[in-house]
Amino acid sequence: MSNQTAPVQSPRDNLFGICHALGETFGFNPLYLRIALLVAVMLDAETALLSYFAAGIAVLVAKLATRSTGKRAAKMKTLIHA
Repeated sequence: MSNQTAPVQSPRDNLFGICHALGETFGFNPLYLRIALLVAVMLDAETALLSYFAAGIAVLVAKLATRSTGKRAAKMKTLIHA
């Protein structure tokens, strides 16, 4: 038996990490979203890119909102288990 793991991407492999963040959040391979984005850009580049940047802003806001909650939850776990 062999353990197969997905290759780790460096931050330089992503444009803004939006597809990766959405895939990680919703539990799917970000490659599917990248392919859909490529098709969308070929059909209507302006709308696709505006949607991509809007998704980027939503991902950024979500990460900032959950970051403080995550630290607070980790602190609470430490206090509970102490």
